[in-house]
Amino acid sequence: DPGADEPTVAAELLRRGVETVLVKLGADGARAYTADGVEEVGAVSVTAVDTVGAGDAFTAGYLSGWFDGLELTGRLRRAATLGAFAVSTRGDCEGLPRRAELALLDGHEAGSVLR
Repeated sequence: DPGADEPTVAAELLRRGVETVLVKLGADGARAYTADGVEEVGAVSVTAVDTVGAGDAFTAGYLSGWFDGLELTGRLRRAATLGAFAVSTRGDCEGLPRRAELALLDGHEAGSVLR
């Protein structure tokens, strides 16, 4: 139904067997629907320079978190963080962290300094 709202569409996808429905919210973060409910994380505040590659970075962040065994919130947080890295530099992957740096991003508090 073209007029259906997000929760209705997510509920239908879950009913059809999809395990997790992800919704990118841009500057507002991300949301996930599962059989257990709805999980939401905020975005990392950055100055957007170039949006090319943001969706791919989000997906890569989510999947890398899944492969690393992170819980849903951790996967969403990593996805939103990598999306923020992507938009804060020019190009589609130039600003993304290296694999070894991903652990530095997981579990830090917003606004904290990583050294």
